[in-house]
Amino acid sequence: MNVPASRVDSGAVAGGSAVSETPQALDVPGAVASETRDARLREAKAPTRRARLDRFRLGPGAVPYLVALAFFVAYAAYSLLKHRRMETHAYDLGLFEQVVRNYAHFRAPVSDIREPGFNVLGEHFHPILALLGPFYRVFPGPGTLLVAQALLIALSIVPMTRIGMRAFGNLGGAAFGVAYGLGWGLQSAVAFEFHEVCFAVPMLAFALERFLRAEYRAGVLWLLPLVLVKEDLSLTLVAAGIYLAVLRQWRWAAVSAVTGVVAFVVVVFVILPSLNPTGEYPFWGNLDGGEARAGNAAPGSSAEDVPVSRLVFDLPYDMLFPSVKWMTLFTLLLPTGFLALRSPILLMVLPTLLWRFTSSNEFYWGVFFHYSAVLMPIVFAAFVDAVVKLRRSRRDWLRRYAAKAVIVPLAVSVSLSRDFPLMELLHKKAWLVDERVERAEELVARIPGGVQVSSTERLATRLTSRARVTNFPTVLPGPGWAAVDAWDGKEQWARSWITYLEQQGFERVESGKGVVILRRD
Repeated sequence: MNVPASRVDSGAVAGGSAVSETPQALDVPGAVASETRDARLREAKAPTRRARLDRFRLGPGAVPYLVALAFFVAYAAYSLLKHRRMETHAYDLGLFEQVVRNYAHFRAPVSDIREPGFNVLGEHFHPILALLGPFYRVFPGPGTLLVAQALLIALSIVPMTRIGMRAFGNLGGAAFGVAYGLGWGLQSAVAFEFHEVCFAVPMLAFALERFLRAEYRAGVLWLLPLVLVKEDLSLTLVAAGIYLAVLRQWRWAAVSAVTGVVAFVVVVFVILPSLNPTGEYPFWGNLDGGEARAGNAAPGSSAEDVPVSRLVFDLPYDMLFPSVKWMTLFTLLLPTGFLALRSPILLMVLPTLLWRFTSSNEFYWGVFFHYSAVLMPIVFAAFVDAVVKLRRSRRDWLRRYAAKAVIVPLAVSVSLSRDFPLMELLHKKAWLVDERVERAEELVARIPGGVQVSSTERLATRLTSRARVTNFPTVLPGPGWAAVDAWDGKEQWARSWITYLEQQGFERVESGKGVVILRRD
């Protein structure tokens, strides 16, 4: 018969007949003291173990950083894998690497890919790229720029997630951060090589977080460095001033607007023309009101050549047509369920949209490339601002919609991701390297460092960290090398240029898998 342990123990103490099959601790001399000491040790160790575990337990404050970390890994993986597959180019990764490389060695930001000896500060004003110089000095190579871009864009997820958490709670805020990280404008920027606007994205995100917390001084201080990122972002600073004026924050509205106007005038009318060979800001020609073209107008036009009255009268039409423009506007507002239209924060998108849609360069109009990255923090912050205000609406259905609205950006961003870059990470093809790429790497590696090389777009980023590279078929005088690929249907084009180079004294050194390496002594 099975006897309950409690009854066995009590029987043994009382001298009863119940006998335990297992010797009891009470039958052993000194067992009471030993058991008491063990119990005390266990009690003393328990809080210590709990303290150790608590040390590694993450609270809600860690959520924004975890979301940002996950997207940093995804952004960096996508960029580096694309580069590994040799799908990055002289424009624009190779160009910007030359700029940062020169900054790293305390030289003027010249890009020979853009044009031999060309100072890029005569085209766009982005001295903030000098901040990458020390990192490039330690880790030279295009990967440094790609990782830096991934880090800066992912960093903007931290304040945006915090904005969401204050509005929607911890879980809702995390969902909002994921929706923002999947934003099509950010994905397009990550996919298209490297560009200076990656610095502007976190600046805008941190500034908007401060504005929504009514910390206007801190918000303006976050925005002021935009004038060092790109000349058109000075106008975004002006738009921020208008937003602050709507809120009756007159002092900080004036600081923001005046700084933006002064910076724009000085940069566009003084600095850029003084460094440009034409003596003019090189993009006035884009505002000629002419037919659409795939690319920028030839530099040389002046501000006097811009048909201002025509642009003003045609503005309503130019903001919507051709249809790709209103589709871009639709796609921009769709993740917010169009609620962003109810927030004055949305005023800050106007400068970017105005210069893009009034330009005759059709590359500016769509959802691809890097042009919409700076718009993402603005529209997502405008969404949160609108939702918080709707919660105080007199209409019950609006209050109920606002309570569940966080699902809108998440659902839209996830559904749109099917057509945007990060989804490629789920496919095997993204992780594989073609045999011809491996062969091209071997051939290009045989070009020594410190020489001048005329390289086609695809091969240039393999050389910019160790040679003076020009964009093929630009060839510098004197001894040098040429690296030519004949991929993607360029066989006839490459063959004719190789024949020409051989007539100019170049000799074929290596070839294979559609890549030819030539040298001239």
